[in-house]
Amino acid sequence: MGNESPPGLPFPWPLEGFMKPGGKATPEPPDLPPSLCDLRRRIPLLESRGEALRRIRGFFRRRRFLEVDPPLLVEAGGMEPHLDALEVTGPSTGLARRLPTSPEFYLKKLLAAGVGRCYALSPAFRDEPPSSAHSPEFLMLEWYRTEAPLRRLIADCDALLRLLAERFLPGGRLDRGGIRCDFNSGIEVLTLSEAFVRWTGGDWRAHRDVGAWRRAAERHGASPSESWSENDCFSYLMLVRIEPGLSTLGRPAAVTGFPPFQGALAREDPRTPGTIERFELYAGGAELANAYAELTDGAEQERRFLRYQEERVRLGKPPHPRDVEFLAAVRALPPCAGIALGVDRLLSLLLGRPLGQVRHGTNCGPGRGDL
Repeated sequence: MGNESPPGLPFPWPLEGFMKPGGKATPEPPDLPPSLCDLRRRIPLLESRGEALRRIRGFFRRRRFLEVDPPLLVEAGGMEPHLDALEVTGPSTGLARRLPTSPEFYLKKLLAAGVGRCYALSPAFRDEPPSSAHSPEFLMLEWYRTEAPLRRLIADCDALLRLLAERFLPGGRLDRGGIRCDFNSGIEVLTLSEAFVRWTGGDWRAHRDVGAWRRAAERHGASPSESWSENDCFSYLMLVRIEPGLSTLGRPAAVTGFPPFQGALAREDPRTPGTIERFELYAGGAELANAYAELTDGAEQERRFLRYQEERVRLGKPPHPRDVEFLAAVRALPPCAGIALGVDRLLSLLLGRPLGQVRHGTNCGPGRGDL
């Protein structure tokens, strides 16, 4: 086999765990269940995953970030109307807890307590159907900097993407299935308004009510019903117009400046009224991360929490529990910015394999496929 990579696998091909000492391939064990045969075939991908995680940890260690292993049994799993937390109950104690939809609440508590820079590589959980782009359980990389603007996080993203692409993509360039992305060319920064003008024909800020948003979605092929919210229309336009447009840029992109309904925990941009300080990171046709200049107004965060729970009730969902410590932490936060990046999705992009193949587990849902 040598040290050459099969198409779509890391460069060079990792052999360590797939060979016996002396260089002979291990024979296929008899009577191995199909799920374990699949796991065996994925060992090279899982070795690559392990190397990527080591590189990510080294990246933040060199920048003197505190590594955090946040709690996984929490009283409140999230805040936003569309996020549903998975619940667990102990059969002996009756202890009821939720699994976090992200490590955000705990990391912000650390910031409020005086930590200046921190990150977590942590499992996150969301009660949603598995698909080729989503999994109910996934690995999230989340990091925060105090006294830092969003452009500092964009610089972090650029350096991290270059580091990983250098290892897993020949020349640091993705060229697969008609998608090209040069990770050596830096991140192109454009506003969401510029993206909407370029790929939908109009600025999103011209859509001043839900009717205008529905008409915009309809012009681009949707059949919006009266139940479609501004957020539904926005998500549709991002999916069918903006994200395909971004995939043609040939390098990673950060899209900045979002409507207020897209930033549950972000602050309003004082320089551009009616927008929030947020960016989303895209590369190779995939959304990888989203970042906020974090809201530090405790009273405003409380108002948003109550509004979102009212919306959940209207949708027929139970309200999220109120995390009293988190709301107190927001009041004590220094100016800060944070970002959440989907590690599984990034590895799927870099390794050229479906999401289910680059995750640990024997039942990883749709997109597992065959090697």
